[in-house]
Amino acid sequence: MNYFRLKHFNEDLGNTLIENVFINHYMPNAPGDYVKVYLLGLKSSCSQTNNFISNDTMAKTIGTSTETVEEAWAYWEEQGIIKKVFSFEEDCTFIEFLSIKELMLNIKGDKKKYGKYDVDRIIFARQDNEIKNMFDHINKTYGRELSQKEIFTILDWIDDYKFPPEIVIMIIEYCYSKKIKDLPYLKQVARNWFDAGINSKSKALEYMNQHKERWYNYSKVLNFLRIKRQPTVAEEKVLYKWFYEYAFSDEIILKACELTVNTIKPSISYMDKILTDWHGKEFKTLKEIEQYLSKKPKDTVKGRAKTQKSTFDNFAGRTYDPELLKQRLLKKDRGGPNE
Repeated sequence: MNYFRLKHFNEDLGNTLIENVFINHYMPNAPGDYVKVYLLGLKSSCSQTNNFISNDTMAKTIGTSTETVEEAWAYWEEQGIIKKVFSFEEDCTFIEFLSIKELMLNIKGDKKKYGKYDVDRIIFARQDNEIKNMFDHINKTYGRELSQKEIFTILDWIDDYKFPPEIVIMIIEYCYSKKIKDLPYLKQVARNWFDAGINSKSKALEYMNQHKERWYNYSKVLNFLRIKRQPTVAEEKVLYKWFYEYAFSDEIILKACELTVNTIKPSISYMDKILTDWHGKEFKTLKEIEQYLSKKPKDTVKGRAKTQKSTFDNFAGRTYDPELLKQRLLKKDRGGPNE
């Protein structure tokens, strides 16, 4: 019988095999020190001479506490990629690093083995080539790897809304074309598409064409108010209300814009008060609004009516008796006393 082993004279020249699935799906969401603990332990498991290392030594090596190391092992065990086995004979704990690829094969076809936000859900989903290609496409669009939170959100759309991967890509590209990547906004768009009954590429294209008109209208208001960004979800709802619920014409909405920009702090909320007031008064035309504005009293200064400016004309003039004035002048000429 032969015994084979690969001899290393310098441990730094050895190799530690790290599975890509760990880097892609387990590492991004884990605390940094936990990743260090995992990698240091994995390196030790591959070593021929230094595969016994205490938690205290590991803590000093990576510059953390022993408690953090113990928490890291508990974390990775909960993730299901290591096993801790205590040996009474050796009086030590063995850390067994499991092959994540083998775990993937074991969960294949059994969706019930993992929870909604377990990493195994991502691994299982990527076994579907369409979903894998979808994520690869989105990564290229964003120019980065998606976070776990983003991946779980997209998987929720597929599971809860029954969106096919091509619809998910269209949602991402639709939002990205407007330079929006905020997850809450994407969630709202996905919800809107679901509520609109979009379940095919043709319906999605029709829906997006309808929204081009909306965004053209919205942009006119935003440009007038000098808002150099995309509207928030709340602002978009307000804009929709003006154009499609109140059914105001462009000229009425732009008139409200004019009144808004003359304020100290122009805002959509201020403009909404104006348009809601006009809607409550059931104005339908710009002429009705201009007549209303012409009759509306001007604002008072600090809540008080302006007082008339004081001038010399405000004082009553003195009255004189011409005859008495003549007599006084004569006395003065004669050297008489003044009264």
